[in-house]
Amino acid sequence: MCAVVIASAMLCGCTSTPEESGFVVIEHETENITYEFVTASVGEVVKTEKVHCVYHQMNEQAVSFDINGKYVDQVYVKEGDSVKKGTLLATLSSKDLERRIEDLQYSIARAELQLAYLDTNEANDISEAWVNYLAYTGQTPNDADNTKERVAGIQKNYRYQREDLTDALESDKKTLANLKTELRSSKVYADIDGVVYKLKNRLRGTTSKAGEVIMTIMDTSECLFETQVPNATEIFREGETHMMQIAYGTGAGTYELIPYQMENWGEKQQFEILDGPESSGIEVGTSGTMSVITQRREDVLCVPSETIHKADDKAFVYVLSADNMKEVKWVEIGLFGDTMVEIMGGLAEGEKVIRK
Repeated sequence: MCAVVIASAMLCGCTSTPEESGFVVIEHETENITYEFVTASVGEVVKTEKVHCVYHQMNEQAVSFDINGKYVDQVYVKEGDSVKKGTLLATLSSKDLERRIEDLQYSIARAELQLAYLDTNEANDISEAWVNYLAYTGQTPNDADNTKERVAGIQKNYRYQREDLTDALESDKKTLANLKTELRSSKVYADIDGVVYKLKNRLRGTTSKAGEVIMTIMDTSECLFETQVPNATEIFREGETHMMQIAYGTGAGTYELIPYQMENWGEKQQFEILDGPESSGIEVGTSGTMSVITQRREDVLCVPSETIHKADDKAFVYVLSADNMKEVKWVEIGLFGDTMVEIMGGLAEGEKVIRK
């Protein structure tokens, strides 16, 4: 059978060490054994990791009121409803607001009509003053002066009326604009086509809080898978595809993803589906696991990972000597990839190592 030769450098404490000799004889074969060999060659070493990703919609609208302290009067949608852009979603109580707007609109219209008649009324009063001068006075210089003084008084009176009406109109119009803005703010509409999600529980009858999100409209027509990977731009490459697995749900299966608009990446990264099950029916929020190359070495000397063994945190391979002795050869390794290992020392290109 086999006569086992244990290296004195490993067990007997002699001055000769494995690092100095470059290899250690561990056994001598007394019968013919067939080995499978691989050759150390220049190639690529890659290491992949599993990355969590979630199916997200590209566009969404966070719906909120801009007014504090108003009663939520009506909610016109429910969770899961599909809506079109412009759909009325909810309203605040606005009956008092609408009444005030109607009153102001009437007041403004009346004031504008009064203002329009002032010129005519003023002209008539001035004309009447001069008719009186011609018909009922002796047209003396003193009568003329009195008439001029009367005309000046008429003009002054109408000027004051114009100023008062103009000031009132300005104030009412500003108030009306504010009330209309408030009325518009009491109604919220869908800004996009989409589906209602995250509708606040029992929204009707609550009191509004400005800026509080009461529902979300999600555009499900275009969705992407999203990840959050530090230093993503160093890991991913434009046009490079990655395999992703969805384990459960209607969209379960294997998909091929490709980076989407890398120039816009930040803390989050987006990927679109390049290939996968035809009728996947992936729902928003579905999670998947993507295989990502996190490290890569190109044009390096490497051997298959199954040929690398370790002892005391040191790496070695098995080789066969000229006299059929199975030997341990210590090597220095770099990146330990998924299938290949980078060799930084101890082996030369073309050397054969034992796979099994």
